[in-house]
Amino acid sequence: AEPNKDMIGHFPGTVYPVSVDPNLLVTHNTAILVILGVGKSFLAIELVERLIVAGIKVLCMDLTNQYVTELAPYYAADKEVKELEELNKVGPAGKTKVDKNVEEGGSTKQFETAVKKNLSLFLSKENIDCWLKVYNPAQFEVWRQDSKPYQGKASMASLTPTEITRIFTETALEVLQEQGMTDRARCCIVFEEAHSLIPEWNAVASEGDKTATNGTAKAILQGRKYGLGCVVVTQRTANVTKTVLNQCNTVFALRVFDSTGMEFLKNYIGDDYAGVLSTLEDRHAVVFGRASSCHDPVLIRLNDRTDFLSVFREKWGKKVE
Repeated sequence: AEPNKDMIGHFPGTVYPVSVDPNLLVTHNTAILVILGVGKSFLAIELVERLIVAGIKVLCMDLTNQYVTELAPYYAADKEVKELEELNKVGPAGKTKVDKNVEEGGSTKQFETAVKKNLSLFLSKENIDCWLKVYNPAQFEVWRQDSKPYQGKASMASLTPTEITRIFTETALEVLQEQGMTDRARCCIVFEEAHSLIPEWNAVASEGDKTATNGTAKAILQGRKYGLGCVVVTQRTANVTKTVLNQCNTVFALRVFDSTGMEFLKNYIGDDYAGVLSTLEDRHAVVFGRASSCHDPVLIRLNDRTDFLSVFREKWGKKVE
């Protein structure tokens, strides 16, 4: 039989496919919830490849450094390494940049300007050569002035991964707002290890992280009108801000043990399906939401990575519609 281009998996023990709509995955946001080591990242990486092939640009905030390797055909490594080097140069000098106006101290504003330049080029409609950007928010050294200067000195703080994530998310929204409204997906932001990038208020390390998470959540909330959406990937549902999770209209739930994850998912898929989550086999998931081809929650066997690469990538991949 002809492989189904949009098939994300099939009903266990059958050949009946379940497919996803890439556009709705983004415009209505998606969550992948799971414990460690049961196929979470490979599902996310497969979704990213599907989005790219559907002509949707993808911005990965990735603490794992896995996406660059797995999505190598879509990632212009040489060019990206140079851009990242330039971006990395912007922040460190801010450690000693003290200003009478606290807002002007440090290197946050300079970093925001550099990010805006990068994302404006990336998200430009004319740019049809670059579809994937991957940033590790923990690798940037950016400084914020935290106090008024005294005798030429002031307390300085380096931005956390959560604060860096906010800069990229808000900047992506700003660039897309300049392009006007649309009902089609233009850009998807992937929050890999989302509990470290958009933490729940009671899981934050600092007040700054709480403010940053609120900023990211607000940008995602406003993003739909401008073609911006997200994929949230986490194994710690309890520690991800519910402001963003509650906006995720499509959910992939793999094996889940924690009570918060279970309670959250019951609201989506009901008690019956939530009850099976702790016993799901590897590569199985309960899927529900706007992007799924099924109206109700369904249990599916996800594609094997090797099959996906040999069928989808060989037949449809590496080309953008």
